[in-house]
Parts: sequence; C-alpha cells; structure tokens
Amino acid sequence: MHIKKSDLVLEIGSGDNPNSRADILCDRYLTQNIERAGGFYIRVDRPFVVCDGYKLPFADQSFDYVICSHILEHMDRPEKFLAEVMRVGKAGYIEVPTALSERLFGWHFHHWYIEKKGRQLTLRQKSQGERFGGFFHHLIADTIWFRRFFEDHENVFYLRTEWNDRSPMSIIRKSVQPAWTVALDRRIDRLLAKAKPEFLADLQFYFQWMARRLEKKIKKEIRRFLWGQGAAFPFEKLRCIVCHERVYRGGDVLKCTYCGKEYKMDGVIPILL
Repeated sequence: MHIKKSDLVLEIGSGDNPNSRADILCDRYLTQNIERAGGFYIRVDRPFVVCDGYKLPFADQSFDYVICSHILEHMDRPEKFLAEVMRVGKAGYIEVPTALSERLFGWHFHHWYIEKKGRQLTLRQKSQGERFGGFFHHLIADTIWFRRFFEDHENVFYLRTEWNDRSPMSIIRKSVQPAWTVALDRRIDRLLAKAKPEFLADLQFYFQWMARRLEKKIKKEIRRFLWGQGAAFPFEKLRCIVCHERVYRGGDVLKCTYCGKEYKMDGVIPILL
C-alpha cells in the first residue's frame, strides 16, 4: 500500500484484525462475528465508528486513504458500497479472495467471484457452497505445511489493488458459465499438486510466522495502550447519514445541528446507523 506518513487513513470493516496503519476504524457490528474468520471478536484500539458501509458517516474526500480488506465480497450491493468508499477517500486499497480461492475454500456467506482487469472488477454471483465441506479451512488452521503453501501462493489466493481519484475502480457483472467453473477447478487441481510437507522449509516458515505474529501483537498492544490513555476522538470528521451535515456530541448522544437527528454512543464509540 502506498500510504504517506502524513495521510489520514480509514479502515472499513476492520473486524478483529485492523491494519496497523489505519487511524480510524469502522465496522457495522460490534458483537456479531458470524462472518469473521475464526469467529474472533472485534478490536477497538483506536478511534472507532459503528456505521453501515452503504451510508458512511463522513464528508466527501475526508480521508487520504481508505483500506477495504475482505469486505467487498460480503456486500449484496457492491456498486453502492464501492461508490461510498471512493466518495469518502482520495485513494485506497481493496483486497478480496480470488475466484480460485472462493472455489477452493467456499465461504458460504460470500456473494461473489471477483476478478480484476485494468481498473475494472468483474463480479459473478455465487450459487454454490463449499466444494469440500470446510476441509481446507481446517487444513490451513491445523497444519503448518499447508499454511506455508498458502502464503507461498498468496498472489493466487488474494486479489489486491489500489485506486485513486484519477483512476477509480468500476464494477461489471457477468454470469457464471459451467465451462468457467470447470476451468477454475482444473487450475485448483494443478495448484494443489504442489502442496506437500517439507520438514526444513516448514520449520523455517514456522519460526518466521511466529515472529510475524509476535510483531503484530506488540503493535496491537501499543495501539490499545495509547487509545486507553484517552486519545481525543476526531468528531469533526463525522457527518449525519441523513443530511450529511456536521454532528456534535451532547452527553451520551450525537446530534445533527441541521436536521436534528440523534445518534447513540456506546461509551466512546459513535453509532451512526
């Protein structure tokens, strides 16, 4: 990600594992974790807003950069969501599972097979569930050799792209043809032929993987500590989702000074739904 040190960064759908560079987090759910990997609970360790991705409570171009990682495939109205992302940000990053990854792991709550060509994302409606009943989900969680294989081929499993206001992304829809999924499954079969345990490579990967996890944990704890010291919430960034005017805090509520709509607060967390 090409993020400058001075950039103000928003992460949408931050969940249980927010990006360490994000300055402000937002998510639709505080407690529900049905569609989160492993069922982990949400992390609040910096300014956080509860909001809907289709109605982001921020003014146009509020952020220099917007991170949107593994969210688009969950959205039943992806065009509307993407338009909101690009409305509030000047540039950003989108990451989703590739179509191959969707066929292999088969997340039943994902709506789309997603591919990219140039500045265009192609979405195909998913109609099938998991191919192997969650087998590969257990394999990546329980075996170090398959996790190594997965990370060695991340470019095949993850689609990553950046955009800016001069070159925004767009979405087109295509139907799923039987020949298309057959070709995809054949690619998966050829790829899986490379997945096998290798003792020395697995041992080296294990120590590198644990070191990365420790580094991430330390960064998260630092974030949690700093937020716990009473960092000021940037209320000036918030907007009413009805009329898009400024909102101000008054006790346990936020109130729009133009239309009068009130929003709840959960402690220090604004809930703009």
